[in-house]
Amino acid sequence: MDRPRGKTWYGAASVVMRFLAMAPWRLARASLVFNGILVTGMWLVSCASYPRIPVNRELAGKPVSTTVDSVAAKDYLQNPQSSNQRAGIDRRYRSYRLDWESLRMISHQVSPDFAALLLVKQLLSDRKNAAFQAEYLAESKRIKSDLAHNQWADIARPALKQYDVLFVPGFHYVTDPTSGADFANQRRFFAELGIRVELIRTEEDGTVEANAAIVAANLRSRRQAHDKIILVSSSKGGPEVALALGKLLSPDETIQVKAWISVGGLFRGTPLADFATRWPESWIVRLMFLYSRTGFQSLPGLTTKVNERRLEEIKIPARIMLIEYIAVPLSGDIYGSVKSRYLRLRKDGPNDGLTLLADELLPNGISVIEPGVDHFYDDPDIEAKSLALANVAAQALAKH
Repeated sequence: MDRPRGKTWYGAASVVMRFLAMAPWRLARASLVFNGILVTGMWLVSCASYPRIPVNRELAGKPVSTTVDSVAAKDYLQNPQSSNQRAGIDRRYRSYRLDWESLRMISHQVSPDFAALLLVKQLLSDRKNAAFQAEYLAESKRIKSDLAHNQWADIARPALKQYDVLFVPGFHYVTDPTSGADFANQRRFFAELGIRVELIRTEEDGTVEANAAIVAANLRSRRQAHDKIILVSSSKGGPEVALALGKLLSPDETIQVKAWISVGGLFRGTPLADFATRWPESWIVRLMFLYSRTGFQSLPGLTTKVNERRLEEIKIPARIMLIEYIAVPLSGDIYGSVKSRYLRLRKDGPNDGLTLLADELLPNGISVIEPGVDHFYDDPDIEAKSLALANVAAQALAKH
């Protein structure tokens, strides 16, 4: 079935994002002849007024104080001890797959926030996910405490210092260095702690295929060095790494890659790219790319259909530990320029303001949840959390 369609860990395509962040009624005002844009604007206005019900509880081990879009979402989050109701809900949805189609249906039946909470509940009901989540939270707390007391000696675990950490950047990481797409803060922080780091310099507006070839060539060149590698990718870097590891490289050529941390990976693309590449909207996007002197060529590779087909050809070696770091905002956590994109995606289910949450999952991945932030991980503690995730991955590798 076809789909209906600050300080961050990474950035996304600045030009496309500016376009997609524009309120649809602005687009309609700029080009009234396009009925499709007018319809989109009318739809967004009608969807913008969802309920805002205050909640105060813990989600994925983190206190949250926000609003949700339904009474059912509030009850499911705030009343975990209401065993009869909770058990009935869990039984009803237990057999549902954690995919966009199921979450879209649940969103229509109840609400997107309710679907997001169900997703978190199902992910953390897996023992391995729950264990990683607990270790990640404990490690984040330890690192932040050490930093507060200016105690740097043991911030990076010895296990992590045995690895080279290679970062695969996000879209437009050269054009907009303030976005965080180049991992500059993380690379600097890790290097100060004695961790070997490197940025794999992909083309900032290159296609997924072209950048996957760059990643593959970099890894292939290290075969004789006997390196032990942890890869870290963000957003569009996710499908690029997946294609490199799961198709372009043979299993023998990936032997040095021990773990891969995917941050908000666009593994199944985004419906926003579907919107931006179809007529008549596509010509506006092309004009904006032309105006900014950047290439449009990578955007079609982020559409949902293209990514679904690409994933069918990818098989990640099972021995590579895959950790999926997923931002899970509730409706009350969305603000600023992300909001218009979030609203546009709400009809398809819970999302992070750029892609659907279910589309960030790959088979056999370990999910780590970050509640309260959107796709851009705007968090004052993101460096500490980045290190915590890498520490936990290295320690898990040491155990196994």
